[in-house]
Amino acid sequence: MRTVRLSAVLACALMAGLAGAQTAPAPATAASAPAGPAIRAELRAALLDAQNLLNEKKFGPAKEKIQAANAFADKSPYESFITARVGLAVAIAEDDAATATKLLEQVLQFNASGAWLTTAETLPLMQAVGVAHYRIKDYAQAASWMERNIQVGGTEQSVKEARIQSYLLAGNLARGSELLAEEVAAAEQAKRAPKQAHLEMLAQARTSLKDTTGSTKALEKLVQYYPSKDHWRDLINRLWSRSDLSSRLQLDVFRLAFFTSTPEEASDYGEYIDFAQKAGYSAEALRIYDLGASAGLLGSSDAHKKQRAKLAQEVEQDRKTLAADTASALKKPDGFALFNIGMNQIGMQQFDKGLELMEKAIAKGVPKRPEDARLRLAVAYAQAGQTDKALQTFATVSGPEGLDDLVRYWTWAIRKP
Repeated sequence: MRTVRLSAVLACALMAGLAGAQTAPAPATAASAPAGPAIRAELRAALLDAQNLLNEKKFGPAKEKIQAANAFADKSPYESFITARVGLAVAIAEDDAATATKLLEQVLQFNASGAWLTTAETLPLMQAVGVAHYRIKDYAQAASWMERNIQVGGTEQSVKEARIQSYLLAGNLARGSELLAEEVAAAEQAKRAPKQAHLEMLAQARTSLKDTTGSTKALEKLVQYYPSKDHWRDLINRLWSRSDLSSRLQLDVFRLAFFTSTPEEASDYGEYIDFAQKAGYSAEALRIYDLGASAGLLGSSDAHKKQRAKLAQEVEQDRKTLAADTASALKKPDGFALFNIGMNQIGMQQFDKGLELMEKAIAKGVPKRPEDARLRLAVAYAQAGQTDKALQTFATVSGPEGLDDLVRYWTWAIRKP
């Protein structure tokens, strides 16, 4: 469970928001030209022919008409503007991104002096050219045009999505993750759940950038908003990978992993069993062994059978000496021994008795690392289904070396989505 297995979600999520951008409205052509100076009849006829051919998807003949229009001498700025607009429509229809970029720059330059188009009318042109670049996988140029669209006032969500995707596919993960973080922050400010795809792409991008803090925060939000087994697995594996995770908390990490149903390999069960048995919690180890056997991951080999027999023997011995051990622990000046007996009863699924002993133990005082004892009491409450008491107890626990993270993660795990 210690190997980080963050899903490669980027590729499957990239197309999620692009559909709207891919169907950006085509630029207006000669038949719907903006009001302006007159166009010579011969030129208008050529441009109208080009538009009709474009509507019939006859791109070759349409380009010939554009070439004929370009050959007209002494065109006015307005005639050149309209000619460029019709040519732009043809270039976009053919996904000729290079020509579309050249012609849109001309349209914008002519319009800067003529003001024949409003800003709102130029936005779909920028979007359409950006999409043309996206379709031919020229992602850097696609991002540039989507960026220009937004900088001059564009607010279409499909453009924002395409901009993010283009930056990521162009390899500009820093800018892409910056924009994703803005989308996440805006959603939370509006009291909405961020999009799952945004969080997944953000986690992936920040991981690729080796931004451990940023990617972990994205994973934490995924668990908070979309608590699937995969998201929990990624987050818990991230906790395992922490260099400062204390060895004394490793068994507690296993408990969280199994509470969230994330284990999927025989080694997950085997390590948990080993940790629990060495800590003196044979009943807990036996319960995990039986879960692994039920899942078809343990029990097929002689070694497994011997292991289970040994665990069962240890549990039986604990049962035989339980009353005497409890009486002895109650006489001790602190609650350390009593707490461990209670923990063992929790492992036997005897929650009422186990919780009673653990509560008495904490009341007497657990001198060494009392915060760890309160953590485990809260976990026992959670395992017993006593969510309110678990939350109240978790709220009293804090500490370094992974303890704070464990408390936060358990709090999310026991709350309903």
